[in-house]
Amino acid sequence: MRTTSLAVMLCIVVATSEALAEEPTIGREVIYVDGTAPPKVFPKPKKGYGSIAPPYSDYAIEHDTWTRAWVLLDIDARGIVKRVKLLKKPGADLDKIAIDRAFSMRFDPALDGAGNPVPMKLVTNIEWVSWGWMIMFEGVGTRIPAQHHIEKVPCAGSGNPLLMDSKHRTYRDCTPPDLSKIASEPWITR
Repeated sequence: MRTTSLAVMLCIVVATSEALAEEPTIGREVIYVDGTAPPKVFPKPKKGYGSIAPPYSDYAIEHDTWTRAWVLLDIDARGIVKRVKLLKKPGADLDKIAIDRAFSMRFDPALDGAGNPVPMKLVTNIEWVSWGWMIMFEGVGTRIPAQHHIEKVPCAGSGNPLLMDSKHRTYRDCTPPDLSKIASEPWITR
């Protein structure tokens, strides 16, 4: 529901910003909008960060933890992450690793309607799949299995974990981002 409201609001902003180019006349209502229209092109990651396993903490490996961090990235007009907010901390001694990973990400920048690079904020996640499951499935700890394989693993709280007869019984972390924290969480800078 929240996404729909935002999309409607963005359409209103775009529609009203075009109306401002006309001269106001008697009998017409003029709406002034403070802000900018959304970019025409959103930032695009320069790498497939979702398929490259982030570093793991010793705790996450030893406890076969499956978790994720949700981060808000403040990306400048060059595609460089300048600031980060942790909207969901991953725990398992992975918070600093999540922050470092977020700062290491690079993007083709967002573009406005004229094709000019513009800064933008973007919510994304960093996922640590169960170390044992990843090793068993991929054979290495550097490559995350394809999304269609990950989606077969049940979400935490949904019933029996995958691979009940294996030593790598696991649930996946399916938590969504907590967008209510956007205003309250502090920015982290380098």
